[in-house]
Amino acid sequence: MALHTFVCTYRSLYLVVFVVILMLVSLATFAANVPVIFVTFRSRRFENDSVAKIISSLAVSDIINGLIAACCAGVAWSLQPGEHVPTWLLRIINTGLYTFSLCSMWHLAAVSVVKCTVIVRPLTHFTIFTDRVLRAIICSLWTLSLLFGGCVSNIGVTESYFHWITMIAYVKRQNASLAYGFGAFQFVSSTVIITAAYAKVFLVVRRQVSSMPTDVLGSFGSRTIFGSSVRSAKNLFVMCAAYYLAYSPVFLRLALRARGLAIPDIIDFAISWVYRSSAALDGFLYIAPHSSVRRELRRYLWPRVRRRSVAPAALTQPVAGDAGGAQRYSASADVGATAPEAPVAAMTSSCQHEIAERMPTVAP
Repeated sequence: MALHTFVCTYRSLYLVVFVVILMLVSLATFAANVPVIFVTFRSRRFENDSVAKIISSLAVSDIINGLIAACCAGVAWSLQPGEHVPTWLLRIINTGLYTFSLCSMWHLAAVSVVKCTVIVRPLTHFTIFTDRVLRAIICSLWTLSLLFGGCVSNIGVTESYFHWITMIAYVKRQNASLAYGFGAFQFVSSTVIITAAYAKVFLVVRRQVSSMPTDVLGSFGSRTIFGSSVRSAKNLFVMCAAYYLAYSPVFLRLALRARGLAIPDIIDFAISWVYRSSAALDGFLYIAPHSSVRRELRRYLWPRVRRRSVAPAALTQPVAGDAGGAQRYSASADVGATAPEAPVAAMTSSCQHEIAERMPTVAP
């Protein structure tokens, strides 16, 4: 009896810890991506930024991934292991996980292509990626992801269940090779596009820098001409690299299962949700390295309170040899400080009195 009670307590603690982790992933996704959408839509600085528009669409896809994580946490919190979960809910969760993972992946590929065009063709990229073209790209990404991802993930489904170790909804299919093959094709295609885009950026910048004389580049090297664009390209490359690093443990799990090796529950859960946490990493990695985004966030979220500073009182110092007994005023004031204004009438009378004292008296 005591052993049974201990096992039940352990399972309950296990579920509570995992549900808390899921909720933290969901909250972190909202906290990272909502400011990105707010800044890119509100700030005029990003009105003509092609990359920022696709990044905002990526943030929407990541927020939906955060909603799906919250749904998984709600199912695990409201039900006990072994209880029946509604089939329609499991199908929605599974379809969302499959669809929006592909959607986020293709958004990263689109961001890489646009950034490559901005660097390779800095004078003509505005005519290539116009607002109409960008809207068409974003609409195509969402339409194709929802259409193909939703259809492929629901073809031949025979059973759906909730995995209480990884806290994810799974389905069993008659022919699972179609879904896995389609997902592998999407993954490889987007990876090739991202790799080609950043390889092109590296080669073009390297060729242009090597062809320029040293006096043109200056003492700071390529940073003088290509600093801002290359730096932002590196930051976006970090986002893509973080996505693939988060996805790499999934391949490790597939390799271990192919060899018939058992995976501990905690490691299986960690592998599944380290990859899902990349939805939160995208927002943080876009905000943290970009100084312009941080500056706009500070301007909107933490506006500076302009305090009106008062200049210190004027100090009077007598000047030796001044026959009229005049006094020279010296005061120190900070930059931006405003001295207290004196009444105009008092200032006028004081000036007139001083001029009258200094003027010589003319005999009639």
